Amino acid sequence: MRNFILQAVSEEDHLTPAQDVLRLPDLEVAIISTAFMTAAGLSLLEDSLSRIAPRTRIFVGIRNGVTTVQSIQKALDIGCETYMIDTGTRQRIFHPKLYYARSSVQANLLLGSANLTMGGLRTNIEASVLQEMDPKVDGAFIDELENKLAAMIVDYPENVIRALDAAQLADLQRAGRLIDEQKKRLPEFVGSSSDRALDNVPTMDLHTAPVRVSRPAAPPVIQTVEVIRERAEQVWESNGLTRRHLNIPTGANTNPTGSMLLGVGGWQGIDQRHYFRDNVFEALVWTADPLPARSHLERAEAKICLIIKGVNYGEHWLQLSHNTRTDTVAYVQRNSMTSLHWGDSRGLVAHEDLLGRVMKLYRETEVPSRFTLEID
Repeated sequence: MRNFILQAVSEEDHLTPAQDVLRLPDLEVAIISTAFMTAAGLSLLEDSLSRIAPRTRIFVGIRNGVTTVQSIQKALDIGCETYMIDTGTRQRIFHPKLYYARSSVQANLLLGSANLTMGGLRTNIEASVLQEMDPKVDGAFIDELENKLAAMIVDYPENVIRALDAAQLADLQRAGRLIDEQKKRLPEFVGSSSDRALDNVPTMDLHTAPVRVSRPAAPPVIQTVEVIRERAEQVWESNGLTRRHLNIPTGANTNPTGSMLLGVGGWQGIDQRHYFRDNVFEALVWTADPLPARSHLERAEAKICLIIKGVNYGEHWLQLSHNTRTDTVAYVQRNSMTSLHWGDSRGLVAHEDLLGRVMKLYRETEVPSRFTLEID
């Protein structure tokens, strides 16, 4: 049996066939090879792997800016024998993606483009072939697959590193070879532009949706190991953007406000009344409004780089305001008290092709008054 899987543009995804591979009855050996791995992606297969962990090997690339400390720690917690492949350069990375299992009477191989990440298993457009094999017929191929992967451990002892414990992983993070899943990198952009009107491509209407998983915990603190911070950290994420957020009028008589309230969005567990003023934008210079009637409003200005659909539209000075009053109905009801004002940048965001997309805000660690705002 052989099936071709084209994720997202059809009803198929890679999660179900990957789970099916790992649920092979009387399984003797399981192997996962992936270029990139995140704890969010690994959690999708956690139930399947927990039953077969002592018979499972994971090969995963590191030094690639994607694979995280939390994902390797989760693999260890599940009990899988895990090897990290570090080629020693970003010019040639470990890139094969496969999910494989064998019993005495059957072997299953899912081979294609799907990494062990949320995007790889669920939301990206990915393609793979699912092949069912008979060890009696396909024994030579099966042996070749298993032996070539196993040979890397012997042939490249300095580059194929067995994951051992949290202290080792902390050292790898400190060396910059693993990243912290809580500290997201600044978004990479595909190009730069100054004309937003040239890009009105809508979101591709795909058949899959992301699965909500909890944000992973920070890596354990290992005594005497100083972990280097990422260049930037993600400090907020919205839910799907609405017309109100983007200042797109709903009708001819609707006046856009020019601003959006910064609320909880997809960043659960924050107190939206204080989080933005006292945490995210704490490093800015805040001043009270000069008008006595509005002196309860504090105002600040932030330099923010706008990246929209992967295109860099440069840095813009955006205004923020915060209502300091604690005796209002809005405050008692725990509503947001901080607004972001689009100003001259409104023309970049007030476009219908951004409706339903997600906004992410990043703060630079070395200069906490500088930010990157991504919409995609």
